[in-house]
Amino acid sequence: MAKYIKFTVGDLFDGYKTVEVAIVKGTANYKILRNGLLSVDKKKSPAAKMSAEWLKELDALNILAWEKNYSSDIPDGVQWQLIFKDGEKIYRGQGANAYPENWEKFLDWLDKLIPELEFINRKRLEKVKMNYSVETLTLDRHEKTLTLNKKNSVHIYDLGDKTEKIFDFCQSFLDGIELDDIDDSEPRIKFEFVRHDSSTETLEAPYSENILPGLTIFIEELHACAADLTAEIFSPSLVEVALPKGKYILCKVQFKDSYKHYTYSTEDETLAIGDVVDVPVGRYNDINQARIVEIGYFDEYEVPYPFDRIKKIIGKHIANDWNNI
Repeated sequence: MAKYIKFTVGDLFDGYKTVEVAIVKGTANYKILRNGLLSVDKKKSPAAKMSAEWLKELDALNILAWEKNYSSDIPDGVQWQLIFKDGEKIYRGQGANAYPENWEKFLDWLDKLIPELEFINRKRLEKVKMNYSVETLTLDRHEKTLTLNKKNSVHIYDLGDKTEKIFDFCQSFLDGIELDDIDDSEPRIKFEFVRHDSSTETLEAPYSENILPGLTIFIEELHACAADLTAEIFSPSLVEVALPKGKYILCKVQFKDSYKHYTYSTEDETLAIGDVVDVPVGRYNDINQARIVEIGYFDEYEVPYPFDRIKKIIGKHIANDWNNI
C-alpha cells in the first residue's frame, strides 16, 4: 500500500508546485512546499481519514509500472518529478511535456486531497459543442476527438496530441467573444460547455461581425492541427449574416476603358473585389456595368461622403465575361 508521495509539477512562467504526502494506517497528511509563485508556510496539514475506495483509486493507477522518463520534442513547457513509495518499492520518475496514460487521474486524486493547489483547473473546458443552423461541431478533450455533424453526414477526427493545443485555441476564441444585445432577427450560434468540475454552461451569440473573425481563425487552426480534417465547417451556404447596425459597406468600382474609380454603397456582403456589378449612372440612372476594385466597411461617422448622396449597387451582373461587356 502507498506510503509516501513527493510530487513537483510546473513551468518557468507559472512557477512550480511541490507537495509531500504521507499515508499511515488509512490517514494522510500533506505538506505544501511550493505553490507556483505564491509563498507558503510549509506547515503539515492535519491528518485526514482516507476511505478504502479512495486508496483503491490510487492503487489502480499502478504508478510503480510507469516509465522512469517521459519526454517530447516540445521545448520548455511543463516539467514534473515524482517519488512514490508503495511498501518497500519506490518509483522515481520525471517528464517534460509528456505523461503516463492515467496522468490526469493521478492529478484528480491529488486535487481531492489538496484542493487548494488545483493541479487541474476546475473550470477547464472538457467538452465544447457549437451549433449553427443544421451543423454541430463537438470537441471532446477526454476522447481526443472532433465530431462534425452535418445535415446528411457525421465526421469524426482523432486529435491525438494536438488536443491540448486545440482546446487552448478554443478558449482564446471564446474569451474574445463580445456579447452585445441580441436582435431576434439575427442568426445565432449556440455554445454548450462542460468543465472539469462537471459544471455546464450554455451561451448564445449573434452570428455577426463580432464573432466571425475569431470563428474563422479558430476553424483555420482546426484544419491546421487536424491534417485529415477535410470536411467544411459551418458551410458558407448556411451563413446569412445580418449587416451590423451602424455599419456601411462602400465599394469603389471602375468602368471599362476608364481609369477613374467611383464610390457606390451596398448591403450585399457576398460581393468581392473583382465582381462585375450593375450600377446606376448619370442623371437618369442608366444601368451600366463596372468592376469592384475596393471594398470598405465604415461607421456612420467614417463615411467619406453624405451617405444619402451615394448611389447603390443594383446587384451582380449576370454575365461574367468582362471582355464581352
